[in-house]
Amino acid sequence: MINKSPSKICKNIRKKILFSIYNARSGHVGPSLSSVELIYSIIKLGINYKKKNRNKFILSKGHAAPALYATLDEFKLLKKNELKTLRKVKSRLQGHPDKKKLNLVDTGTGALGQGLSISIGYSLSSNLLKLNTKIFCLLGDGEIQEGQIWESAMYIGAHNIKNIIVFIDGNKFQNERSIAETLPEKNLLKKWQSFGFITKKINGHSINSIEKIINSFMKNKNNKPLLVYCDTIKGKGVSFMENNNKFHSVKDLSEENYKKAISELS
Repeated sequence: MINKSPSKICKNIRKKILFSIYNARSGHVGPSLSSVELIYSIIKLGINYKKKNRNKFILSKGHAAPALYATLDEFKLLKKNELKTLRKVKSRLQGHPDKKKLNLVDTGTGALGQGLSISIGYSLSSNLLKLNTKIFCLLGDGEIQEGQIWESAMYIGAHNIKNIIVFIDGNKFQNERSIAETLPEKNLLKKWQSFGFITKKINGHSINSIEKIINSFMKNKNNKPLLVYCDTIKGKGVSFMENNNKFHSVKDLSEENYKKAISELS
């Protein structure tokens, strides 16, 4: 990895996502591909898995687990060929993150809307133990329709919790339809601001933009909680999957589509 550029690393992560889902015969392709640069940058800059009281990463949009596993594999944190075991009964790599099976996971997610609440719990425990722990929480833009997200946001703002950074993977689609069709959102950033957050909007596939924000967060440069809306493309990197909600989740990724997608990424 040392000699690879970040863009090449992310292409390789995307190949691994496709490889694991192809072998599993099922999985969430589109929302995994949209979050690659975010998960890669968070783990690279924010999470040291060798440290005892390390920072935490909550993948609240747990269906994007293949992206997390592929990134962990790219960082040599999984067993050899373990990506082949995605979604198998006894595998550490379940369809949604399972902390009991994989201790690199900070919480089990998949029931959407819970990750930000869990982030608050980690934040409070960090403060009680007088640790300087940073909490990274990645939400889906469909997920934020859950009321629990806004209860959590209200609590974070009211208590000015500054060691949580919230990212929204804004790929503009959810399970059945686009966000615009389901619940159009015109004042999203203003809502977060009204809850006491500093808000930023970036290109969620720009590693430079993501890393600049993470580096600032790590240096405690924000005097309020931080929400980062990341403008992303669902299915990013594979032309026939981009903005094609048919590939939100696949029950059987065909060999033809798999080979075509890998060829594009190569």
